[in-house]
Amino acid sequence: MSSQLCVSMIVPVYNVEVFLRECLESIEGQSFLDYEVLIINDGSTDGSAKIAQAFVDKYDNWHLIHKENGGLSSARNAGIARAKGEYICFVDSDDYIEKDYVQKLYDAACEYDADMVIADYHEVDDKGRDLQRDKGKALYQQGVITRDESLHALTYVGGYHYATAVVVAWNKLVRTDIMKRFLYKEGVLHEDEFLIMPLLLACDRVAWITDDIYAYRQREGSIMQDEKLAFRHLEVLDAFEERIRLSQDVGNIELTRKLKMAYFWDIEVWYYFMRTIYKVPWYKLHGYFSRRMCCAMFRYGNIWWKRQIVKYLVFVISPEIYLKKIYK
Repeated sequence: MSSQLCVSMIVPVYNVEVFLRECLESIEGQSFLDYEVLIINDGSTDGSAKIAQAFVDKYDNWHLIHKENGGLSSARNAGIARAKGEYICFVDSDDYIEKDYVQKLYDAACEYDADMVIADYHEVDDKGRDLQRDKGKALYQQGVITRDESLHALTYVGGYHYATAVVVAWNKLVRTDIMKRFLYKEGVLHEDEFLIMPLLLACDRVAWITDDIYAYRQREGSIMQDEKLAFRHLEVLDAFEERIRLSQDVGNIELTRKLKMAYFWDIEVWYYFMRTIYKVPWYKLHGYFSRRMCCAMFRYGNIWWKRQIVKYLVFVISPEIYLKKIYK
């Protein structure tokens, strides 16, 4: 019988003293007991480290690692390097989990012999109140999902709930020996988007559980950002292009076609987001988006019929006219 610890729970922490106690209490209250907690203090300047230390002082299997601020990816990577469990799961420090969260993930991993288990989630506000979002049509049923089914979620555009569930790090259990093959890309905002496809390709079996057992907090004011930070969100388009190249490398023709189509839609959607959510003036976006669409048409335009090509030529000339006259 193996004496290896079952689960390493990694909690990156940076200036979240308002929410951290609730997060750690939800971990403390888990019905599953064979785990370690790795709290990665990413250079917090508020009271987060003190709150974390109070929990670490109570339990031998809780550990607090201090590091210089390097961002979420850097903190996750530090946790992965130190993880000793058979599986890894991440919990963001402003979120919280249900008391049977780890138990249900681990049970599914054992039942389905899964390399990765994905759980459903719900969104809450600053006070922990359910936001009652419409999740849309479910992509999966309880049980094992094929690699093609999991990768298909990457072709959805515009914040679809179940596609988000596949992409993000924080609602999953992943075999540690697989997770340790990868590093989260540092210095980007959408680190999950860059890692998820190679990670899915490395997993032979992925399981989905329909239980809604992770609470993802939408913090008030999180959308309000300056223009410089808003532009950093556009790094996600680079992640989408990387998926196309990776799909081509593995020879998945149908997935490649769908990813190319999704890439065009993503360019449209992100122009819409930048104008309507982040309120960036059109003249500061024109050059970037016009060039991005022009390059997309040059590389992947052969997937479209003539009428759609004409529409995207309008986007190249003026993304703003496209937004007002054509975008739906």
